[in-house]
Amino acid sequence: MKRTSLALALVATGLMASASAFAASATHDLAVSANVTGNCRFNAASGTTLTLANSGGAIDPSLATDATGTANVLYRCTKGTSATVTAGNGLHFSGSRRVSLDASNFMPYSLSMSGCAATGTGHGAGKDLTCAVSGTILAADHQNATAGAYSDTVVLSITP
Repeated sequence: MKRTSLALALVATGLMASASAFAASATHDLAVSANVTGNCRFNAASGTTLTLANSGGAIDPSLATDATGTANVLYRCTKGTSATVTAGNGLHFSGSRRVSLDASNFMPYSLSMSGCAATGTGHGAGKDLTCAVSGTILAADHQNATAGAYSDTVVLSITP
């Protein structure tokens, strides 16, 4: 009988020890983390047009004025992240940028950009930044141009 009582006492002690171990683990800390990447993105993949003109949306070669134009490209950056927007050479690059009518008729042009290195305020609505891209065809480069529709495509890149 003493053995049975001793065995029961040991079992009861073990159960109580297990119960206090279970009671000690009623809570648990969970570490939560997140990493926000700093990036910049154009609001649209493409579709902006820069028209260079000196008279009513076209180039009048009889005018001794440069053909100019500006197009605004919208972008957004993660808050605190600084953008860098760069322009490629265009499809018809050969020593200088040019717009092409065909293989033998082209007009060189230049591009300049402003507002294209701003610090972001976020990607949410109303957080647009503006990169103003301006172009110029000098009067000397359009005064003897062949009539026609000239075009080129320049790829803009944004980092980060």
